[in-house]
Amino acid sequence: MSRINFEASSELEQTINELVTLTGSSSKSELLRRAIALMKIAAEAQEKGEKIVIADKDRKPKVELQIF
Repeated sequence: MSRINFEASSELEQTINELVTLTGSSSKSELLRRAIALMKIAAEAQEKGEKIVIADKDRKPKVELQIF
């Protein structure tokens, strides 16, 4: 397994820490692995012409995500 290092602003680090808590991730590394997996799924879906939508509890679309 390789190691990747990068610099993050204090705002990004705060967001990462908040997401670790919100997602129940055990570490920043786990959070980033999950985020990359989600991004891969989203990019592949968009490449196929599929849409990624956030819907409310009544399944009414609220936001359509555009990855690229």
